[in-house]
Amino acid sequence: MAISTSNRSLSRPQDSCVLQAGQRLILSRPNNNWSTTIFVEQGIIRLSTVASEINPEITVALISSLDNGTFHHPNSENIQIEAIAESIIKINNEQKIYTASDDFLQEWIFQLYKVRHPIKTEERLKSLLRLLILKLGIRTLEGYKLEFLLSHSRLAEMIGATRSTVSRTLGVLKEKGVISIDEMKGELVVKDYQLISTTATGIALPL
Repeated sequence: MAISTSNRSLSRPQDSCVLQAGQRLILSRPNNNWSTTIFVEQGIIRLSTVASEINPEITVALISSLDNGTFHHPNSENIQIEAIAESIIKINNEQKIYTASDDFLQEWIFQLYKVRHPIKTEERLKSLLRLLILKLGIRTLEGYKLEFLLSHSRLAEMIGATRSTVSRTLGVLKEKGVISIDEMKGELVVKDYQLISTTATGIALPL
């Protein structure tokens, strides 16, 4: 299901919008090259391009309440939001002096590009899990937890692999004790602390 930000429920910046898991919202391109800010009050959302007859849908970022979701809408692409879990968001378009550091999309796109660099699917999947943990994970007694699950087809899109290959690779990682997945709770736990070593990334682990 897709709705537009021109919908009356989003006509004012102070209005909140509730998205059920899987629900999509197509962002209207702001006038006069203004910036867009997405405030996630609850849940986690995914930003992606809109699929067309020529180009597939491509994930460009995930946003939680910990992020400052300010960016400039790309001129060449339509952008949409998908709720990974039930989410409450606000969207604001405003005129402001723009610098590259304001645009959180640039860092996400760069990191997702790096995820696709390793040759082996297992290494690409580990790289993606590392990124998700660093951006959206929480520390627990069992390891580092993601309180949401992405479908195997979505993981495949993000790392440049097939769905069946991702399914097999997840099975291998579970057998090795690198991860555990609780389908009922919708959670994934990274148990192998070597997977999320900050030696290469230089990014602080979540507390």
